[in-house]
Amino acid sequence: MESSQKTHAYMKNYTKNPEHYKRLIAQIDREVDFPGYLIAQGYQLLKKSSGSQEFGKEAERLVLQTKRDPVTYFNRNDSSDKGRFFKYLHKRSANFYEAVKQGLGIIQRDYPEPTTVKVSQKNNKRISLEDRYRIGPLTRPNYLMEGRGLSINTLQSEAFKGRIFNAFHVSDNKGRIANIALPKYGLDGNIKNYTLYNRPYRDRKDGKVKKFRLFLNERYEYLFVSNPNINAEKIVCVESGFDAMAYHELHGCPKIFYISMSGHIDERKLEQFLQWNRTVDPSHTLPLLLAFDHDIEGMRYDLILLSHWINRKSNRVFIETDWKRPVMRLKLNYLSKSIAIMERDTDYINERISRGSHGMPEGLLKAICYRDKVLWELDLERIVSLPQHSRTYWGLAVEALSKCFASGILKMDKCPTMKDWNEELISVKKKSSCRLVNLL
Repeated sequence: MESSQKTHAYMKNYTKNPEHYKRLIAQIDREVDFPGYLIAQGYQLLKKSSGSQEFGKEAERLVLQTKRDPVTYFNRNDSSDKGRFFKYLHKRSANFYEAVKQGLGIIQRDYPEPTTVKVSQKNNKRISLEDRYRIGPLTRPNYLMEGRGLSINTLQSEAFKGRIFNAFHVSDNKGRIANIALPKYGLDGNIKNYTLYNRPYRDRKDGKVKKFRLFLNERYEYLFVSNPNINAEKIVCVESGFDAMAYHELHGCPKIFYISMSGHIDERKLEQFLQWNRTVDPSHTLPLLLAFDHDIEGMRYDLILLSHWINRKSNRVFIETDWKRPVMRLKLNYLSKSIAIMERDTDYINERISRGSHGMPEGLLKAICYRDKVLWELDLERIVSLPQHSRTYWGLAVEALSKCFASGILKMDKCPTMKDWNEELISVKKKSSCRLVNLL
């Protein structure tokens, strides 16, 4: 209830400016990838026709009418559960304002394209992804170098050489468009999926500029990783493959193994992450750096991955995470039930997060020890908006949990000035270019 009231307080009152919210709701309904979002939330695509898609999850059976603009839905098992995407979201959110904030965040994320399991037909030869999408060695890195600011040295480095591809699309005028294909690897070293990237394009249907990103199959639990056969000195976990390459270039191409979580994080991806980590670092002695984006979603990813790691490795605490945007609530359950140990850890966490140059930031909550658990509510919106201090405070917060429950192996490594590491690389190169121009 408290977090819902905070969310409400940050937003304009509906009655004072209803047109503002009507515009936001219309934007959410118009721009959301409704099918992709459902897949990311654990729904299964059961049926698909030219104008509709049916999804199932537990007792829900949602039918999306995809020919409509915006897309509408109805629930076969609940006649009152129908409408556009915002209606779906509002029905499953704490309140109206929470639904608006969550919806605005959702339309900024990318989700895989849902696909049904196709029934194999006799004498039907299976075509590989490489043949279907004309995927081959990287010969035209234009988008990577011009659009992402990456150097040819990075692309040919030990970490990434042979792990980035071109996928050629034949256009209507018979030209060849060189997309970038980032592979998703299984632990057996084989490629299970690709994501295709290129510059934004203008949609012929509505005239809007949209990002080009295409998931080639439904096996989106697999991850883009760098070369696992190098003698890695540390492991760095990022959101996108481009962030991994940018981090590599900015740090001088060090001996690092990179794991890209590639957007939405779920249990299957977390399991793949742990297995890759075990493959590269079987003794669990290498530092693990969390280099996700410096925004609310990136900070949420920090806590999800950190909690999952601790729950697998720690023999004294199990962390439950409860996300109600913008607050992540951590519930620390102690196996020993020792109040003395819980009080000791609570004091340690609170002391660590108060070590910043300005002490404990105003408006943020400390961890609280109860008789049977420790609770810590982290308001990510407040933290990310702290002037000049958000990175410092967040680093202290992650460090406190890591040192307390993971022997300090996990560390935070946000980019210094921008939202993500790829933006950081582009910014650094622009500044360098400006300095060179001024010297001439």
